[in-house]
Amino acid sequence: MKYLLKTLILGLLLSCVCAAGASALDNDMLKVGIKYGDEAMFSANLQNYNDSVAGLGYTFGYFDSGRVYVPLGPATQEYKVTVTVDGNFYTTGSACYPGTGSAGATVGGWHLQLLDVYATYEEAMDAAARYDGAHIAYLMNAYAVRVGQYASQAEADAALAAWGGADAAQVVAPSSTGVVVTVTGTDRVLFYFDCGGLRSLAIQPQSVNGEKPVTWFRGYRYYGSFEYQRVTGGNLGVVNVVNIEDYTKGSVPWEIGNDKPLEAIKAQAVCARTYAARQTRHRSQGFDVCTTVDCQVYQGVAASNAVTDRAVEETAGIYMYYDGTLAEAFYYSSNGGASEDAANVWNDEVGYCKGKIDPYEAYVASRISKYEWSTTFTAAELKTRLAARGVDIGTVKNLYVSEFTPTGNVCALTFVGTSGSKTFYRENCRLVLGLRSMRFHIGDVTASETFCVNDAGNTLGTLHGAYTISGNGVRSPYAADASEAYVITSEGVSKLERERNAVPAASDTFTVSGSGWGHNVGMSQWGATAMAELGFGYRDILEFYYTGIEIR
Repeated sequence: MKYLLKTLILGLLLSCVCAAGASALDNDMLKVGIKYGDEAMFSANLQNYNDSVAGLGYTFGYFDSGRVYVPLGPATQEYKVTVTVDGNFYTTGSACYPGTGSAGATVGGWHLQLLDVYATYEEAMDAAARYDGAHIAYLMNAYAVRVGQYASQAEADAALAAWGGADAAQVVAPSSTGVVVTVTGTDRVLFYFDCGGLRSLAIQPQSVNGEKPVTWFRGYRYYGSFEYQRVTGGNLGVVNVVNIEDYTKGSVPWEIGNDKPLEAIKAQAVCARTYAARQTRHRSQGFDVCTTVDCQVYQGVAASNAVTDRAVEETAGIYMYYDGTLAEAFYYSSNGGASEDAANVWNDEVGYCKGKIDPYEAYVASRISKYEWSTTFTAAELKTRLAARGVDIGTVKNLYVSEFTPTGNVCALTFVGTSGSKTFYRENCRLVLGLRSMRFHIGDVTASETFCVNDAGNTLGTLHGAYTISGNGVRSPYAADASEAYVITSEGVSKLERERNAVPAASDTFTVSGSGWGHNVGMSQWGATAMAELGFGYRDILEFYYTGIEIR
């Protein structure tokens, strides 16, 4: 499920889309940050998923400003390679560690570099062939040949003297932006790359028999290439550079599952593709989207199956638009009976995210884990939660919902204490209590307004699950906004009467009960599942949950 902070998203609504309004991407290539920041890696391994069938070896290169891959030499036939921060390191099994070790193979960070530079890889290879253990280095538009591996400046200087001094070569030290490619588990250097942080090394797997290659990285399988970013020193940022359709295949099953109806998965595919195509909020970190719920979950192709791949392929190139620009495809697991206006959650209007009663989740509610939930807080626990937000109202004596939205979700939550009161609004109502959704009530009070039928003696707590019967006898779930519910009486057509909830009495403990899981803005994944099972297509699903969108 994708839970998105308003402050990270809504400010980008109009700025993330290119002039044509189709995509923020170049050549439909997406950069996905897998390891970055505190999770950046000293060393990273790659392995072809099936070296005998799907791919064999790699080429080394970089992606230009238009995200076109530029190879820097012919492919290596090695199918297990390791990329490591420049400097001394040693191997134990397939792992690399900084420094020099007594066991395993050690790669020294100092080298002798021939004085000549070469315009092509082939010219550099011809020169390197004359020296045992030589490797090629790409140094910003030129190639060089490096020989030997030394653990210190002194060792390298001694080797240079034996070579004949500065007339033959020069000593090169480790660079803060350099990276080294070795055969995994060995000290054999395949390639060296250092463009001063202006470009990043990219490794592209090779295909045989025309099949799309798949690469192992950290226990997951991925399509596409990998980029290793080392801009200003430190460890390596690892980025998967992948076509947006292959990315969507790697996101959809992790978000909605791979066992849902085809049309529900198609709806998710359009959401995932649209969301990814307009993102730029991670661009300052060198990529477009991350792999976690902070963006949307992406873990490669391990969870993909024939159904999820078909859903992506049958919606390929299809996006959601609103007023000519890509829409922000907000979604969540379930809404508990009603979606919500973005303005009532994040305090910002989003024209296509309007709350409405959702009659569809009721069909699948029994299959949704923890769909109905409840939790009890003591006054002391509430005091602690308030203190975490810098609020002190003394001992909490009362807690109640002070405002509902027209669809029955919580919009204001009031704490009353011995030395004051505090009201939280919108999404903070659930966040301050750590609740699963904003559709809840406190104590025995129903969260939604009460609808009276045949006088006040018979009531409905919600229109969730209610039905209408048309003039020709067609029975269908009620799907209109609760604030616009009408009935026919003996006196004609009139709105359903509504009664506001009472404020619960003060207590030492407070039980909060609700339904759903998520922020309630946009598409319910379980609602989409129910709609698909009822025969709706993916366009119907998207047009129900997003108001006034265009799908093309």
